[in-house]
Amino acid sequence: MIGVTWKDSINEIEGKRKIIRVSEDVPQVGVLAFGLVDRGTNIIEVRPTTLCPLSCIYCSVNAGPRSTNRWAEFIDDPGALLSALEEVIRFKDVNDVEVHIDGMGEPGVYPHLVELVRGIKAISGVSRVSIQTRLYMLNDDSLRELAQAGLDRINLSVDSLNPELAKRISGVPWYDVNRVKDLVTHALELGINVIISPVWLPGINDDDMVSIIKWAREAGLGKNELPPVLIQKYIPHKRGRRVKVRVMTWQEFWGKIRELENKLGVKLSATNDGLNIHRAPKLPIPYDVDDEVKVRIISRGIIKGEFLGVILPLRNSVIYDRVITVIAEPNMEKILIGKQVKVRIIENNNNIYIGRLI
Repeated sequence: MIGVTWKDSINEIEGKRKIIRVSEDVPQVGVLAFGLVDRGTNIIEVRPTTLCPLSCIYCSVNAGPRSTNRWAEFIDDPGALLSALEEVIRFKDVNDVEVHIDGMGEPGVYPHLVELVRGIKAISGVSRVSIQTRLYMLNDDSLRELAQAGLDRINLSVDSLNPELAKRISGVPWYDVNRVKDLVTHALELGINVIISPVWLPGINDDDMVSIIKWAREAGLGKNELPPVLIQKYIPHKRGRRVKVRVMTWQEFWGKIRELENKLGVKLSATNDGLNIHRAPKLPIPYDVDDEVKVRIISRGIIKGEFLGVILPLRNSVIYDRVITVIAEPNMEKILIGKQVKVRIIENNNNIYIGRLI
C-alpha cells in the first residue's frame, strides 16, 4: 500500500528492493541509472539517484513504489559525481556547460542535493545548473538552500492543475499540485527560473495544457527569453508504464502546439540556439559493439535480470573507465556478484553499455 507521504513511499521502496549506494571507486560513465551521461553537447546530465516516491501512470522508466520490473535502486556518492564531472568538463574545454540534474528517479529526494548543486556551480566552465523535478519533495527551506548553492533553473514536471487528476496521473494519493504551485512562487522569489514540462496524454489532460500555459504565463515563468512551458509528447516506452491513449504523431503534436501558440499568444517551443545547446567534444567510446571484455560484476542492475559490472582493466580515468549493464538470469545473482566474467557488448550508444555473458 502506498504511504500517505512521499517519505512513506520511499520507505516502501526500501522494503521491496535492494538499495545500492554507489562508491567512489565505481566509474561514473556507462549506465543510465546513475553517474554522468554525455551526448556530445555542452549539456551534461548528472544522475544522482533512481529513487522516486511517485508512480506516474506514464513513467517511461517505471519508477516508484508501483514498479513491476525493478529489483534495485541506486544512490550515488556526491564526491564521485563531482570529481567525474570536473574531469569531463575539462575534457570538453568549453566555458558554457549546463549541468542538468535528472535521471531514472526524482532528484528532489537525493539527500546530498544542495551539496551537489554547490559543488557543480564551483567547477570552472559551468554556466548553469538546472534540475528536472516534480518539486513536491522540496520545501521553502530546501529551495532557499538550493538558490544559495547556485541553482539556476527548475524544469518542473506538472501534468494537470486539477488536484484530483494530478493525483491520478502521479499515482499517489498524497500529491498536492496546489502545494507545488506555492513552491513555484517561492522559487521565483528566490531568483530560480522555472519552466513547466507537462506530458500531453491525449484524452486525459488535453484541457490542462491551456490552464497550465495560462498559469505559467501569469506566474512569470520562463525568464531570460525561455518559453514558460515546453510540452512533451507522450511516447510509450518498452519498459515503462503505458497509458491507454491514442498516441499522437509528431506532425499532429506540433500542429497542436502551433494552434496553442496562436490561440494564447505564448511561445511554446525553443530551438537549440534558444536553449544555448551546441555541439561540444564527446567522450571517446573505448569499446565497440561485439567487443569481448572482462567485467567484474559488482551488484544487481536496476531491472530484474540485469547486473552491474565494471569493465576491466580500470585506468583511473573518467574519460575511459566504464560501467556496464550485463544481461543474465536473475537466479545467477549468487554466482555472478563479485566474479570476473567475459561479456560481449551489444549496445554502446552515447557510452551507455549493455552486454551479454559469453
